[in-house]
Amino acid sequence: MIGHAYSRSEYDNCVYHRKFSDGSFVYLPLYIDDMLIVAHDISLINESKAPLNSEFEMKDLGRAKKILGMEIHRDRQAQKLILSQKNYINRVLQRFNIDKSKRVSTSLAPHFKMSSDLCSQSEEENEQMSHVPYLSAIFMYAVVCTRPDLGHFVSVVSRYKSNPGNEHWQAVKGIFRFLKGTVDIGLVFGRPKMTHSNMVGYVDSNYATDLDK
Repeated sequence: MIGHAYSRSEYDNCVYHRKFSDGSFVYLPLYIDDMLIVAHDISLINESKAPLNSEFEMKDLGRAKKILGMEIHRDRQAQKLILSQKNYINRVLQRFNIDKSKRVSTSLAPHFKMSSDLCSQSEEENEQMSHVPYLSAIFMYAVVCTRPDLGHFVSVVSRYKSNPGNEHWQAVKGIFRFLKGTVDIGLVFGRPKMTHSNMVGYVDSNYATDLDK
């Protein structure tokens, strides 16, 4: 699969696609002023360029290497496509002053017992937490794009966004410290070699650790 990155002057957020009788296709996703043209054949991409260039002011950035903060890596020999956000995550770590902190191997360590009892209980605590960028920190763009493995842990700390306590904030910083040690992890797309021993999916729906419910 081939992807080309583009920049355009008009604003739009949508995905266009066209499928042909021989099974081939062209996908054209747009997000504000960023665009990709995706197809199995470079000739289909080239055919799509002409009408677009005639209608819009566009800049061809060549083979897609990055889109919306996601870095695109190709391993053609292994037939794999990897999406990661190393540069974005490093910038976030610097923003919240976690880039010099020690790495941890667990995203939400067992000693963090999250509950509403840990919320701010006094004016002094409220004043202290008012200077903590809790809401900004728990909105982790990487979770939406390339790090769904952190989704559950972010949802846990998000429960207390209306009145977080210091312990909640320490848990958020623990997630960032885990991110620091796993910046190279991303999503891998490939052609799976399915066997009877493959694990297709796993869900842990045990809420026994929810101290509030």
